[in-house]
Amino acid sequence: MLTNAVDALERKAVLFPSQDPKLRGKFALPTIGDLTGAMSRAIGRKPAGAGIPEDPKYPLIRELRGGLSIEPVRDSHLVNISFVSASPAFAAEAANAIANGYILFTMSGRKDIADQSELFFTNQLAKLQDDITRQDINLQKYAAEKGIITGTGDLNELTVKNLDELRGKMTEAQAEVANTRARLQSLERTPPAAIEEVRNNELIQRLSSTVAEQDTKYREQLTTYGPNLPAVRQLKEALDSSREQLETATAALAQKAIAGARADYERAQGVLKGLEGLQAQSASQVTQLKEDYVEFLAMKAQLDRTRQTYNEFLKKQTDMRMSGLMLDGAEKGQNVRVIDAAQPPRVVYKPKVKLNTLLGLLFGLFLGVAVAFLMEYVDNTLKTPEDVRSTLNMAVLGMIPAQEFDPKHRSGRSRRPEVPEHATGAADPALITAQQPLSPISEAYRELRTSVLLATAGHPPRDIAVTSCQPSEGKTTTALNLAIALAQLGRRVLIVDTDLRRPRCHLVLKASPSRGVSTFLTGMSGLDALVQPTTIERVSLVAAGPIPPNPAELLDSDRFREMIALLRGHEEYDHIIYDSPPVLSVVDPLLIGRHTDGTILVIKSGFTTRDAGRLGKEKLDSGRLNVLGIVLNAVRTENVPYQYRYYRYGYARDNKDEADRVERERSDEVPAGDTKHS
Repeated sequence: MLTNAVDALERKAVLFPSQDPKLRGKFALPTIGDLTGAMSRAIGRKPAGAGIPEDPKYPLIRELRGGLSIEPVRDSHLVNISFVSASPAFAAEAANAIANGYILFTMSGRKDIADQSELFFTNQLAKLQDDITRQDINLQKYAAEKGIITGTGDLNELTVKNLDELRGKMTEAQAEVANTRARLQSLERTPPAAIEEVRNNELIQRLSSTVAEQDTKYREQLTTYGPNLPAVRQLKEALDSSREQLETATAALAQKAIAGARADYERAQGVLKGLEGLQAQSASQVTQLKEDYVEFLAMKAQLDRTRQTYNEFLKKQTDMRMSGLMLDGAEKGQNVRVIDAAQPPRVVYKPKVKLNTLLGLLFGLFLGVAVAFLMEYVDNTLKTPEDVRSTLNMAVLGMIPAQEFDPKHRSGRSRRPEVPEHATGAADPALITAQQPLSPISEAYRELRTSVLLATAGHPPRDIAVTSCQPSEGKTTTALNLAIALAQLGRRVLIVDTDLRRPRCHLVLKASPSRGVSTFLTGMSGLDALVQPTTIERVSLVAAGPIPPNPAELLDSDRFREMIALLRGHEEYDHIIYDSPPVLSVVDPLLIGRHTDGTILVIKSGFTTRDAGRLGKEKLDSGRLNVLGIVLNAVRTENVPYQYRYYRYGYARDNKDEADRVERERSDEVPAGDTKHS
């Protein structure tokens, strides 16, 4: 079709935009072929068909295909042919040439289709005729081999009738077997004297009468003369002899009756087995006959379908020939014609800059809002204090802002620095309260210290356990910085690393890991030898020690309770902080927290999911621990309302003494000396 259009345009000497020096390259849109070729050249590969001589008309055909657009008119048999080009005149000429090219294409192709269809039907009919002959021969041969007589019913009626008769005889034989078996079992269970054949025997009756007469006479003589009279003894001997003869005859007759019943039973069984064999043989013959007949019917159905297909093809060939004869005198191929010829357009079709710009802005706005809502919907983490209160219904002791002191994370994010200039060093997060006391994070830990000191009624908590829901939420960092913040108030703090699975306190405080809680719990050392000084003033450490194979058993032992009691007896420490493992991973926090004044749960903002927070709270509640509250760690400024952002842009103290003075004034109501209790 496009080839015909190119030929028509060339005959009219119409220049293509690519051939017109005034329009060459103007508004040229790359086609899929152009893009594919460019990509192949870029990666050093030859495009498909490389090495084959290219049709000289192919570039012009590709140019027509790139600007062509065909759209059907709804509820009609019409189509609109549109062509986009930088030249209005060429656009009209190209649209008209494509329509005329399609008409020529349909006219030239109609006869080819008819010839091909005629050849197709002829070949198919010959093949179907061969299939019918072959299938008919196979069907007759199969019926002869299997003994199937067509037209006399579905199966051999005599075989079926014999099978029914055998089944009736088998039923009678089964009844005979059951009767003889019952007769045999009855005789075997019946006493010999009670068997009917024995009772009715003349010998038995005669012997029974003799025994009865002798017994009567013996009893009369025994009563009259006593047992010692010779005549009485002779009567007794005769009676015993008659009884023995009666029993012997009775047993013999009973055995004979049982043997006869058993012989009848065995004979009935033999008859039944013979009938069963005949029935199985007949059933096998009937089954095989059914299978053969089913196969016969399948072959016959296949032959009928082939004949039906042959008739349908023959009818279609006849109809096609009649249609061809009717169209011979008519205008072949004139079922397509041009209704309205294309005219050169008077206005620019595209691009519509204003509309495209407006649609782009609207789509971008919609996409941005949709992405924002989607991210908020799929995010199931706890970020703000409101999330914690609404989900867990627990108090938030403090919020610790995320540490972003690395210059590579600060550059390009904001022109305004988020931390004071003196707090931009590479500080260890676990010791930031000591290394950078004037940073906003240190201020947040001092706020946490105040909340913890006021968390219990009557006196500040002395023994505090710190845990988290999952690993990597900052529970060790929180425990260490809380200890440092308490020490900055002048309190003496002991840190006990009870995380016997992944201890970390000794790494941060640069203490020896060779002795600690595990060596005390296993009885390898005393408690006083475990306390190690640290570089932090008024902060001491009991390391976890070597990692044991059974941490939970050690923490649930009497030795651990003894260690807790000994630590409480040390009056030199105002606070003891226990660094515990994550509560959702192991049961250790429950074993540790039940011996302390309170437990602090650390949750990482934007990391801990709502489900994990609920499970952690439920597990602590199930252990009946005194949960002081929650520390929301690693809070980012963009995740909290404006009133909380002072954690990020918090003020920096002019000097450390002023900060400590303010903190001491804030905690005046907390008695510093009222910390020694059990």
